[in-house]
Amino acid sequence: MTLPLATPLAELPLLFLDLETTGLDLAAGHRVCEVGLLRERAGAEEGRLDCLVAPGRPLDPGAAAVNGLRDEDLAGAPPFAAVAGAVEAMADGAALVGHNLAFDLAFLGAELRAAGRRPPAGPFLDTLPLARRLLRRPSYSLGSLAAELGLAPPAHRAMADVLALRGLFHHLRGLMEGLGVVTLGDALRLERGVLPGAPEPDAPEAIARALAEGRPLRIVYRSRSSPEPTTRTVRPIYLTRERGGVYLRAFCELRQNVRAFAVAKIELAELG
Repeated sequence: MTLPLATPLAELPLLFLDLETTGLDLAAGHRVCEVGLLRERAGAEEGRLDCLVAPGRPLDPGAAAVNGLRDEDLAGAPPFAAVAGAVEAMADGAALVGHNLAFDLAFLGAELRAAGRRPPAGPFLDTLPLARRLLRRPSYSLGSLAAELGLAPPAHRAMADVLALRGLFHHLRGLMEGLGVVTLGDALRLERGVLPGAPEPDAPEAIARALAEGRPLRIVYRSRSSPEPTTRTVRPIYLTRERGGVYLRAFCELRQNVRAFAVAKIELAELG
Protein backbone atom coordinates (compact mmCIF):
# COMPACT_ATOMS: atom_id res chain seq x y z
CA MET A 1 0.00 0.00 0.00
CA THR A 2 1.41 3.38 -1.06
CA LEU A 3 0.54 6.35 1.11
CA PRO A 4 -0.31 9.47 -0.93
CA LEU A 5 2.01 12.41 -0.26
CA ALA A 6 -1.10 14.57 0.25
CA THR A 7 -2.14 12.51 3.31
CA PRO A 8 -2.52 14.89 6.29
CA LEU A 9 -0.04 14.15 9.08
CA ALA A 10 -2.94 14.18 11.54
CA GLU A 11 -4.51 11.22 9.70
CA LEU A 12 -1.35 9.34 8.72
CA PRO A 13 -0.98 5.73 9.93
CA LEU A 14 2.28 5.77 11.90
CA LEU A 15 4.52 2.97 13.11
CA PHE A 16 6.96 4.10 15.80
CA LEU A 17 10.03 1.86 15.80
CA ASP A 18 12.98 1.19 18.07
CA LEU A 19 15.32 -1.80 18.16
CA GLU A 20 17.95 -2.91 20.63
CA THR A 21 20.87 -4.78 19.04
CA THR A 22 23.80 -6.90 20.20
CA GLY A 23 26.17 -4.26 18.84
CA LEU A 24 26.39 -1.37 16.43
CA ASP A 25 28.00 -3.04 13.41
CA LEU A 26 25.63 -4.96 11.16
CA ALA A 27 28.52 -5.99 8.90
CA ALA A 28 30.20 -7.67 11.89
CA GLY A 29 27.20 -9.96 12.36
CA HIS A 30 25.39 -8.10 15.11
CA ARG A 31 21.68 -8.86 15.43
CA VAL A 32 18.44 -7.47 16.82
CA CYS A 33 17.74 -8.55 20.40
CA GLU A 34 14.65 -6.48 21.27
CA VAL A 35 11.80 -5.07 19.18
CA GLY A 36 9.54 -2.16 20.09
CA LEU A 37 6.73 -1.15 17.73
CA LEU A 38 3.66 1.01 18.30
CA ARG A 39 1.16 1.70 15.54
CA GLU A 40 -1.29 4.58 15.69
CA ARG A 41 -3.68 6.48 13.47
CA ALA A 42 -5.09 9.94 14.26
CA GLY A 43 -3.54 9.74 17.73
CA ALA A 44 -5.23 6.44 18.63
CA GLU A 45 -3.09 3.37 19.28
CA GLU A 46 -3.88 0.45 16.97
CA GLY A 47 -1.41 -2.07 18.35
CA ARG A 48 2.04 -2.61 19.78
CA LEU A 49 4.77 -5.24 19.85
CA ASP A 50 7.25 -5.30 22.72
CA CYS A 51 9.45 -8.39 22.92
CA LEU A 52 12.93 -9.76 23.36
CA VAL A 53 14.28 -11.94 20.55
CA ALA A 54 17.11 -14.46 20.71
CA PRO A 55 19.93 -13.06 18.53
CA GLY A 56 21.87 -16.29 18.17
CA ARG A 57 25.08 -14.59 19.30
CA PRO A 58 26.43 -12.97 22.48
CA LEU A 59 25.80 -9.36 23.36
CA ASP A 60 28.69 -6.99 22.82
CA PRO A 61 29.82 -5.73 26.27
CA GLY A 62 29.34 -2.14 25.14
CA ALA A 63 25.76 -2.78 24.01
CA ALA A 64 24.98 -4.66 27.22
CA ALA A 65 26.31 -1.76 29.29
CA VAL A 66 23.91 0.60 27.49
CA ASN A 67 20.69 -1.46 27.35
CA GLY A 68 21.20 -3.48 30.53
CA LEU A 69 20.36 -6.78 28.86
CA ARG A 70 22.24 -10.01 29.58
CA ASP A 71 22.77 -13.06 27.42
CA GLU A 72 20.71 -15.11 29.88
CA ASP A 73 17.79 -12.67 29.43
CA LEU A 74 17.73 -13.53 25.73
CA ALA A 75 18.37 -17.26 25.93
CA GLY A 76 14.70 -18.22 26.26
CA ALA A 77 13.34 -15.61 23.84
CA PRO A 78 11.94 -16.58 20.43
CA PRO A 79 14.08 -15.93 17.33
CA PHE A 80 13.28 -12.88 15.23
CA ALA A 81 11.73 -15.17 12.60
CA ALA A 82 8.94 -15.97 15.07
CA VAL A 83 7.80 -12.34 15.17
CA ALA A 84 8.75 -11.36 11.61
CA GLY A 85 5.20 -11.84 10.32
CA ALA A 86 3.79 -9.58 13.02
CA VAL A 87 6.42 -6.92 12.25
CA GLU A 88 5.63 -7.06 8.54
CA ALA A 89 1.89 -6.79 9.19
CA MET A 90 2.27 -3.81 11.52
CA ALA A 91 4.47 -1.97 9.01
CA ASP A 92 2.07 -2.53 6.12
CA GLY A 93 0.42 0.72 5.02
CA ALA A 94 2.13 2.87 7.68
CA ALA A 95 4.80 5.54 7.67
CA LEU A 96 7.70 4.32 9.81
CA VAL A 97 8.97 6.82 12.38
CA GLY A 98 12.31 6.53 14.16
CA HIS A 99 15.15 8.59 15.62
CA ASN A 100 18.27 8.14 13.49
CA LEU A 101 16.06 5.80 11.52
CA ALA A 102 18.71 4.53 9.08
CA PHE A 103 20.30 2.48 11.88
CA ASP A 104 17.08 0.71 12.82
CA LEU A 105 16.03 0.20 9.19
CA ALA A 106 19.33 -1.45 8.31
CA PHE A 107 18.97 -4.01 11.12
CA LEU A 108 15.24 -4.48 10.58
CA GLY A 109 15.68 -5.06 6.85
CA ALA A 110 18.45 -7.61 7.43
CA GLU A 111 16.35 -9.55 9.95
CA LEU A 112 13.24 -9.53 7.76
CA ARG A 113 15.15 -10.67 4.69
CA ALA A 114 16.78 -13.48 6.70
CA ALA A 115 13.28 -14.57 7.74
CA GLY A 116 12.05 -14.55 4.14
CA ARG A 117 9.95 -11.40 4.66
CA ARG A 118 9.85 -8.06 2.90
CA PRO A 119 11.62 -5.05 4.42
CA PRO A 120 9.32 -2.03 4.88
CA ALA A 121 8.81 -0.03 1.72
CA GLY A 122 8.25 3.28 3.49
CA PRO A 123 7.59 6.14 3.61
CA PHE A 124 10.01 6.90 6.44
CA LEU A 125 10.06 9.88 8.79
CA ASP A 126 13.16 10.51 10.90
CA THR A 127 12.74 12.69 13.99
CA LEU A 128 16.50 13.39 14.15
CA PRO A 129 16.72 15.60 11.02
CA LEU A 130 13.25 16.99 11.73
CA ALA A 131 14.34 18.04 15.22
CA ARG A 132 17.45 19.68 13.77
CA ARG A 133 15.25 21.66 11.37
CA LEU A 134 12.73 22.73 14.00
CA LEU A 135 14.67 23.12 17.26
CA ARG A 136 17.88 24.73 18.46
CA ARG A 137 19.38 22.42 21.07
CA PRO A 138 22.94 21.54 22.19
CA SER A 139 22.15 17.85 21.74
CA TYR A 140 19.66 16.08 19.49
CA SER A 141 19.85 12.66 21.13
CA LEU A 142 16.46 11.20 21.99
CA GLY A 143 17.28 11.27 25.69
CA SER A 144 18.34 14.93 25.68
CA LEU A 145 15.33 16.06 23.65
CA ALA A 146 12.90 14.09 25.84
CA ALA A 147 14.39 15.64 29.00
CA GLU A 148 14.26 19.19 27.64
CA LEU A 149 10.71 18.81 26.32
CA GLY A 150 9.34 17.00 29.37
CA LEU A 151 8.52 13.81 27.48
CA ALA A 152 8.48 10.22 28.68
CA PRO A 153 12.15 9.36 29.28
CA PRO A 154 13.84 6.78 27.04
CA ALA A 155 15.86 4.05 28.74
CA HIS A 156 17.74 2.32 25.89
CA ARG A 157 15.05 -0.33 25.95
CA ALA A 158 12.86 -0.67 22.89
CA MET A 159 9.37 0.23 24.15
CA ALA A 160 10.55 2.98 26.50
CA ASP A 161 12.34 4.57 23.56
CA VAL A 162 9.28 4.12 21.32
CA LEU A 163 7.10 6.02 23.82
CA ALA A 164 9.66 8.85 23.99
CA LEU A 165 9.84 8.85 20.18
CA ARG A 166 6.06 9.09 19.91
CA GLY A 167 5.99 12.11 22.21
CA LEU A 168 8.82 13.78 20.30
CA PHE A 169 7.14 13.26 16.94
CA HIS A 170 3.87 14.82 18.08
CA HIS A 171 5.73 17.78 19.60
CA LEU A 172 7.50 18.28 16.28
CA ARG A 173 4.24 17.88 14.37
CA GLY A 174 2.83 20.85 16.29
CA LEU A 175 5.83 22.93 15.27
CA MET A 176 5.49 21.76 11.67
CA GLU A 177 1.87 22.87 11.54
CA GLY A 178 3.00 26.36 12.50
CA LEU A 179 5.18 26.38 9.36
CA GLY A 180 2.43 25.09 7.10
CA VAL A 181 3.93 21.57 7.02
CA VAL A 182 0.73 19.55 7.26
CA THR A 183 1.01 16.61 4.86
CA LEU A 184 3.31 13.62 4.49
CA GLY A 185 4.90 15.21 1.43
CA ASP A 186 5.49 18.46 3.33
CA ALA A 187 7.22 16.58 6.16
CA LEU A 188 9.44 14.60 3.79
CA ARG A 189 10.49 17.85 2.11
CA LEU A 190 11.16 19.51 5.47
CA GLU A 191 13.49 16.63 6.42
CA ARG A 192 15.51 17.71 3.39
CA GLY A 193 15.43 21.37 4.36
CA VAL A 194 12.79 22.40 1.82
CA LEU A 195 9.91 24.51 3.16
CA PRO A 196 6.42 24.61 1.58
CA GLY A 197 6.50 26.62 -1.63
CA ALA A 198 10.30 26.48 -1.94
CA PRO A 199 11.81 24.89 -5.07
CA GLU A 200 13.61 21.57 -4.96
CA PRO A 201 17.43 21.80 -4.80
CA ASP A 202 19.16 21.70 -8.17
CA ALA A 203 21.47 18.79 -8.94
CA PRO A 204 23.85 17.88 -11.76
CA GLU A 205 22.28 15.63 -14.38
CA ALA A 206 23.97 12.39 -13.24
CA ILE A 207 22.86 12.87 -9.63
CA ALA A 208 19.32 13.78 -10.68
CA ARG A 209 19.10 10.65 -12.85
CA ALA A 210 20.50 8.42 -10.11
CA LEU A 211 17.87 9.72 -7.69
CA ALA A 212 15.05 9.37 -10.21
CA GLU A 213 16.08 5.88 -11.39
CA GLY A 214 17.35 4.43 -8.11
CA ARG A 215 20.82 3.83 -9.54
CA PRO A 216 24.22 3.92 -7.81
CA LEU A 217 26.75 6.63 -8.53
CA ARG A 218 30.51 6.61 -8.82
CA ILE A 219 31.74 9.93 -7.45
CA VAL A 220 35.08 11.62 -7.01
CA TYR A 221 34.81 13.61 -3.80
CA ARG A 222 37.06 16.07 -1.98
CA SER A 223 36.10 16.09 1.71
CA ARG A 224 37.32 18.26 4.58
CA SER A 225 38.94 15.26 6.29
CA SER A 226 40.59 14.03 3.08
CA PRO A 227 41.98 16.90 0.96
CA GLU A 228 43.00 14.46 -1.77
CA PRO A 229 39.95 13.43 -3.81
CA THR A 230 38.64 9.91 -3.20
CA THR A 231 36.61 7.73 -5.53
CA ARG A 232 33.52 6.18 -3.97
CA THR A 233 30.42 4.30 -5.00
CA VAL A 234 27.30 5.66 -3.33
CA ARG A 235 23.59 4.85 -3.38
CA PRO A 236 21.75 8.20 -3.42
CA ILE A 237 18.81 8.74 -1.05
CA TYR A 238 17.87 12.40 -1.47
CA LEU A 239 19.14 15.96 -1.79
CA THR A 240 19.06 18.32 1.18
CA ARG A 241 19.38 22.07 1.42
CA GLU A 242 21.62 23.11 4.31
CA ARG A 243 23.18 26.38 5.41
CA GLY A 244 26.37 25.38 3.63
CA GLY A 245 24.64 24.58 0.34
CA VAL A 246 23.09 21.52 -1.29
CA TYR A 247 24.09 18.07 -0.04
CA LEU A 248 23.52 14.57 -1.38
CA ARG A 249 22.54 12.09 1.32
CA ALA A 250 23.62 8.63 0.22
CA PHE A 251 24.83 5.26 1.45
CA CYS A 252 28.60 5.22 1.01
CA GLU A 253 30.12 1.84 0.14
CA LEU A 254 33.55 3.06 1.31
CA ARG A 255 32.34 3.98 4.82
CA GLN A 256 29.48 1.45 4.95
CA ASN A 257 27.20 4.15 6.33
CA VAL A 258 24.81 6.89 5.28
CA ARG A 259 26.76 10.08 4.61
CA ALA A 260 26.07 13.62 3.41
CA PHE A 261 28.18 14.86 0.48
CA ALA A 262 28.40 18.54 -0.43
CA VAL A 263 27.38 18.67 -4.08
CA ALA A 264 29.90 21.45 -4.69
CA LYS A 265 32.72 19.07 -3.60
CA ILE A 266 31.71 16.27 -5.97
CA GLU A 267 34.27 16.67 -8.74
CA LEU A 268 32.86 13.88 -10.92
CA ALA A 269 29.61 11.88 -10.85
CA GLU A 270 28.93 8.94 -13.16
CA LEU A 271 25.98 6.56 -13.18
CA GLY A 272 26.81 3.05 -12.01
